[in-house]
Amino acid sequence: MSKYASKITLTVNGQTIEDFKSVKIHEVEYAKPVNLMNKTGFVKVPQRHQVTVNYIVPNEAEFDFSKVEDSTLTIGKEDGGTISYTGVTTLKVGETEFDGDKEAVRPITFMATYRKEE
Repeated sequence: MSKYASKITLTVNGQTIEDFKSVKIHEVEYAKPVNLMNKTGFVKVPQRHQVTVNYIVPNEAEFDFSKVEDSTLTIGKEDGGTISYTGVTTLKVGETEFDGDKEAVRPITFMATYRKEE
């Protein structure tokens, strides 16, 4: 049975933001192939954890994501488990999408130093 995210929170300097619609966890590369004399070898690369969340843009004052540095992003799963990212910094704030029926959504891409799943 699949596990789905049920709650996404971002903690920045003690402030908690929960206005997120969805999350996308990007792929993580662990090694790269390198050409050797008569075969292919592999070299380890530093892990880079990236996550994109779809932020629901409020009608009033919205959060300034350009100030997110060394924060914590937590994804709560239906089964009670969590995925926590620490050392979170904003990489990119995307374009706002209005669909006419529901809320406006803006993708925010973060990079994290560490990932921990419980």
